[in-house]
Amino acid sequence: MVQPNEYTLKGGNITVTYLMSNFLGQPFLSYSDGSGTKDFYGTSIRTVDTGIGTLVSVTTFMTIDSGAREFSVLIPYINLADATKTQDFSTDGIITTFKGPDSFPLTGVREFYDFIPMTGTARYVKFIFLQQPVLTKVG
Repeated sequence: MVQPNEYTLKGGNITVTYLMSNFLGQPFLSYSDGSGTKDFYGTSIRTVDTGIGTLVSVTTFMTIDSGAREFSVLIPYINLADATKTQDFSTDGIITTFKGPDSFPLTGVREFYDFIPMTGTARYVKFIFLQQPVLTKVG
């Protein structure tokens, strides 16, 4: 069995591609919500392994005073029969909107959640590196 390393998801007006490790050896997530596409690399992608899958989160908007917005998606554990197979799956994306320190009212609920049903495809991607020929000067 093979664990997938690429997940492509769609739901609502959101499209997400998540690579556990890209050709540079770091995680990559592309997020598109109709207003544009944002790409995230390395430590800007936060993951937490839970008993029900891996929660993947990125901050899509942030201010120092009025709040922020995050996108999270729960990636279920999936095993592929072999590296040529894909697996369709369903999950939920979560948009969390945070109130900042200058948001009114100052009391009450500070986080709001929008759950987005998503469908996706998991697959295994193998990165092949071609070695560049070394040119030497003769004579």
